[in-house]
Amino acid sequence: MQTNHHVGRLSREPKFYIRGEKQMAIAYFTLAINESKNHKATFVDYIAFGKTAEAVRDMLKTKGQVVEVIFNMRNHDFVDNETGQKRYEIQNVVSTFRIYNIKKDDSKAIPAETQRPSEVDTQKINDMPEYPNFDSQDIDYFGG
Repeated sequence: MQTNHHVGRLSREPKFYIRGEKQMAIAYFTLAINESKNHKATFVDYIAFGKTAEAVRDMLKTKGQVVEVIFNMRNHDFVDNETGQKRYEIQNVVSTFRIYNIKKDDSKAIPAETQRPSEVDTQKINDMPEYPNFDSQDIDYFGG
């Protein structure tokens, strides 16, 4: 199975639902990912289930937050309620995510995945850091 990796800014607050007989937690959110050539953004939708969905609900709160997601693409088929036809789509199912925020002493981006939701820095969009430098020794990609 292929694992994918995106870094972008949260475009709006996630939508969170409890659905089904098993009361499964489901969260939907969208990231705006910058294209380096023309400086326009591509908006990509993601879905998270279970404990990951609850973490999305608790930690992704501010539009403009820089978020790194690791996800798998999954086929999803369903019957359209309006037309009655079977439809197919690809879902980006999040397995883990990481939030980047600003250190108080310098303006470097750092991961906030280990912080509790109440400790996550919720600054205005203009105060958000630039995308992290993934070549930097300061970033632990997989959390050890």
